Amino acid sequence: MILVETNNSRKIAFEILKKVFKNKSFSNILLNDVSKMPISDKFKNLIFAIVHGTITNQILLDHVSRKLIDVKKTNIDIQILLWMSIYQLRFLKTIPQYAVVNESVMIAKSVNHKFSGLLNACLKKVIKNEEELFDFSFKSENQKICIENSFPKNLFNLIEKGYGKDIAEKVAIDSNQKPVISFRVNTLKISENDFFEKYKDEYELEKTEIKNCLISKKAIVKSDAYTSGEITIQDPASILVGNVLNPTKGSKVLDMCSAPGGKLTHLSMIMENTGQVTGFEISENKIKLIEENIKRLDCKNISLKCGDATLINEKENFDFILLDAPCSGFGVLKRKPEIKINNIEINNINNIVNIQEKLLDTAYYNLKQQGVMVYSTCTINPAENQNQIKKFIEKYKDIKIISENQLFGYEMNTDGFYICKMIKE
Repeated sequence: MILVETNNSRKIAFEILKKVFKNKSFSNILLNDVSKMPISDKFKNLIFAIVHGTITNQILLDHVSRKLIDVKKTNIDIQILLWMSIYQLRFLKTIPQYAVVNESVMIAKSVNHKFSGLLNACLKKVIKNEEELFDFSFKSENQKICIENSFPKNLFNLIEKGYGKDIAEKVAIDSNQKPVISFRVNTLKISENDFFEKYKDEYELEKTEIKNCLISKKAIVKSDAYTSGEITIQDPASILVGNVLNPTKGSKVLDMCSAPGGKLTHLSMIMENTGQVTGFEISENKIKLIEENIKRLDCKNISLKCGDATLINEKENFDFILLDAPCSGFGVLKRKPEIKINNIEINNINNIVNIQEKLLDTAYYNLKQQGVMVYSTCTINPAENQNQIKKFIEKYKDIKIISENQLFGYEMNTDGFYICKMIKE
């Protein structure tokens, strides 16, 4: 929990951003602490906006700030404060400019008094010369796309190489969109239509093309509907994964990587609490969260195990297998903008690809003849998706692809997802 003695939204946002940029902390976890603070929703909303907006636009904000300061001579805390202040002046136009400047200067004094004058001068230049400061001479069209959309160049190049420039540009632009509030209706407790009719006005609900997936225009995570287990928060693309596998009632199902439990409980729901769903999760710290979701959603047919899924040894025991594999996560940029500011290590991706390959081998070993499996990731990377499956079906000649779909996220404002359904003939 971030300890502050005041309801100063900018001070709280600044403390969070320091942890994100300096310690590689995750903003969603820190903002979850903010949601529990005894402060008004107005303050909380401003904190969320500043934190998420500054991280999402950091590459652009840094380019602007370099026109104003010498980064080699400027304290990193002051640079972070400058980024979040420029973000407010550029993107949060309903906030009075004097409020942004005054509070930012006060925070600067608490960091290092000698920098407060510099920050004050910089912000006044932004107010006076905003359009000029946000105007750049670009060396290439790709550089323009990356800077204007605060998109990492190496990730743009990876996506362009795999899927083409048009898709890479659309992904870059989409990465700045505000994600929708989507959720899955838990039909173990209420039908999708009944839920929609019951809450459509209160939460301004919208239907989607995806079965049992609705969108809310108002926050719904703290609602009685959520607490009672009528719904669970889940992205439309994530819900699509379970719908594609679509295990039959009474079958034996394996979910190899279960945290946080959205897909696991979805499979249980599809099967109407019949049969047996075995969920594996390697991280002991995540088991409690999964168990809480299982209980809240009233899933009765799940057996949860903590262990390494590559070691599962139940030869041809499962009718259906879901392998929602660990991945680079490039599909969830809208929800986890830190991915934009963390250096993309090719070695790390190679390690992930190797783990995925081992998990696929295990899935094959444990899948029955005529069994069906889905391999999914929340990333946009051929090495982890199409190329991974190409190697898999070349290795195991009795595996046939039923369907293969790459979602980039811009199609319906979802997460980016790869979903491949296969059968072991």
